[in-house]
Parts: sequence; structure tokens; C-alpha cells
Amino acid sequence: MKVKHFLWVLTLSSSLFVAGCVPAYSNGYGYGSPYGAYDPYDRGGYDPYYGSRSPYGYGGYDDRSPGERQRDLAHEHAKEHNKLERKYDKAQDRLERQKQEAEAKVYRKYGGDTANPDYQRERAKIDQRYNHKREKVDRNLGKKHRDVHDDLHDAHRRW
Repeated sequence: MKVKHFLWVLTLSSSLFVAGCVPAYSNGYGYGSPYGAYDPYDRGGYDPYYGSRSPYGYGGYDDRSPGERQRDLAHEHAKEHNKLERKYDKAQDRLERQKQEAEAKVYRKYGGDTANPDYQRERAKIDQRYNHKREKVDRNLGKKHRDVHDDLHDAHRRW
């Protein structure tokens, strides 16, 4: 009787142990099993065949209508414009803050005497320096804007 009882306990405990070792994300057949269980909510994993719109797994087949492609292009263009606008505003704000700090430093240096010719000369240098920096920001962001336009229109021509 004791041997029979021991075998039942051993069988039950080993089956519970094995059931507890199965991963929580298993498909029901064990991890790495060639048999797949259909899960309509599963979004994971890359399938080389179904990972592409092309039936051959390469190329850029796009089944959107021309109107959808144009809408997507316009949306991407607007997004890039907003990104460049934020960059431009950030750069201009930074330059304005730096200019004000430089002016305050010169003001303190000359003790608030704005009639001093040296003070006026340094203020003119500060204005010239920060005007040049603003022009440089405008030029660089204008170039980036043209590059974004070119990239988007090149992508549009590839459709």
C-alpha cells in the first residue's frame, strides 16, 4: 500500500512540476513547437513572409491609393514642418537669452553708464554678433527645410 501511495504522489508531483515549468507565453504545445495555436490577439514576432507587403518578401509594393499616398505625404510634410519650427523657435529663444546675458554683462562692466563710447561700441559688437548668429540659424534651418522637401518628394516619386 505504501509503494502504491508513493507512486501516485510521485506521478502527481512530477506532472505538477512539469506543468509549472511551461512558459506563460507558450502556444499550448510547448515552447518552440512547430505546431502553432491560433491566437487572434497575438501581435508578436516577425514572420519573414508576412512581414512584407510584397508576396516575394522584398521590394516596396504599396497598395494605397494615390489619394492616400498624397494624404500621407502631406501629413509627413506637416510633421516635419512642425519639427523644424520648434527647432527654429528653440534656437531663436536661446540666442535671445544669450544676447540679453551679454548685454547685462556689458552694462554691469560699465556701471550702467550707457553714454560711455566703449559701452556703445561693445553693444554694437554684441548686436552684430547675434545678428550674424540669427542669420546662420536661418540659413541652416532653411537648408534642412529644403533637404526635407527633397527627401519627401523623392519618396513620392518612388511610388
